[in-house]
Parts: sequence; C-alpha cells; structure tokens
Amino acid sequence: MPTSPPSSSPARPPADPTASAPVPERVERRVDTTQKHPAPNAEQKDLNSPEARLPHERDQSVDMTDGEPRPEIQQAHDDLERGLKDTDRGTPAHEAYQKQK
Repeated sequence: MPTSPPSSSPARPPADPTASAPVPERVERRVDTTQKHPAPNAEQKDLNSPEARLPHERDQSVDMTDGEPRPEIQQAHDDLERGLKDTDRGTPAHEAYQKQK
C-alpha cells in the first residue's frame, strides 16, 4: 500500500506578540548643537526627557566638533599640505584594478 511522504514544510515560528502592538508616535525634536548635552546613558529617570541623539545629531554636536582636531587628522592635513601623497590603499588598489581590465 503506497504511503504519502511526510510533510517537509518547515514548522511555523511562534507568532510575535509585539507585531500588533501600537507604535508610539515619534515627535520631531530640535537639538541645539551649540551647547554640550549630557551623555545618552546619563542618569535620566524622567521618561519625558529627550531621546538619545541620532547619529547625525551626535556628529554635529559641540562635544564631537569642539574645534580641536584629533592628532591623526592634523597629521594627515599637515602631510597633504607639505605635498606628501595620501597613504591609503586607494591608489594602489585602483592601479591593480586597471591592470586587470
């Protein structure tokens, strides 16, 4: 008597209980990038306090761009001003790629 092969369909994952949970409305906020802000993980107990800064807000903030360049960046700038070549791998990689064409 022929039998049908066992079902090979994968088991269904359990339903996500948060899938139907309401998503809170995101309120647009303005960030003053001319003043230092407390670290996002600082002791903030107030749930109505501002959210952590977004990446572009963090990059443009005073504490990230306080006018003092990092030593590595200053050295790179000075080297380029003196006419030295950039030492990244861009030029050698580009030349190797052009040889393969």
